[in-house]
Amino acid sequence: TGPFGAGSGGLSLAAGTAQLGLDVVLIERGRMGGDCLNTGCVPSKALIRSAKLLSHLRRAKEFGLKSASAEFDFADVMERVQRVVRTVEPHDSVERYSSLGVDCVRGEARIVSPYQVEVKTAEGTRRITTRAIVIAAGARPFVPPIPGIEEVGCFTSDNVWSLRELPRRLVVLGGGPIGSELTQCFGRLGSRVTQVEMLPRVLIREDPEVSEMVMKRFREEGIDVRVEHKAKRFAIDNGEKILIADGPAGEVRIAFDALLCAVGRVANTTGYGLEELGIPVTRQR
Repeated sequence: TGPFGAGSGGLSLAAGTAQLGLDVVLIERGRMGGDCLNTGCVPSKALIRSAKLLSHLRRAKEFGLKSASAEFDFADVMERVQRVVRTVEPHDSVERYSSLGVDCVRGEARIVSPYQVEVKTAEGTRRITTRAIVIAAGARPFVPPIPGIEEVGCFTSDNVWSLRELPRRLVVLGGGPIGSELTQCFGRLGSRVTQVEMLPRVLIREDPEVSEMVMKRFREEGIDVRVEHKAKRFAIDNGEKILIADGPAGEVRIAFDALLCAVGRVANTTGYGLEELGIPVTRQR
């Protein structure tokens, strides 16, 4: 069996099938651990932990303390996030999975027949014959083609971890789990955050009561939550980045220093040979 992708899905499958005694080839073109280790679960929860500690210090009296405060540097917080990633990294490493009996291959994979996969590696091309193929290539952030977005530039959950200077004013596009997590983190770390969501509430897949509770807490923490606001275009006016959005009261202009786009993700299904073999994908990819 040959999983494409060494993220949480591919790693779990590879370990499980190897322990059943099957020959497993795990193919990854990027970093072992995928989104979960490098840009998702692990770094986000590390950042949440630091932001939560700061929020508790500011609420010291609620915990029976007369006062509490902390001095911090945003760059140090982000470096800690990377230390946490490096601490977890060995659990998702080539060395660990090789010890489990998995043949880990670094390269670009393509299905050339129902039973064959071709992998371009640094050493050359390798062809693997297999009875079963699993594509576990994950997804990537979707950046909508809003006019002006390329000119102002934007971060996503893939590259926001490279930040070492705290944005003074941050606009977060999107009210889903990723957008809401990072909205609260950056707000607690000191950014003036405006969260822009086109739907009537954030976390639309949750119960309305949950959404209301989250929005209430966000606003109590100083976050400007703009629901029912649709981003229309971006502009640079006298050197200042501006979001122009349509809201219930008409057009609004929101000035910002950095933009984080978290409006959804797109499954990685192209480039693996599915099209040539006539293998369809569903609307959910």
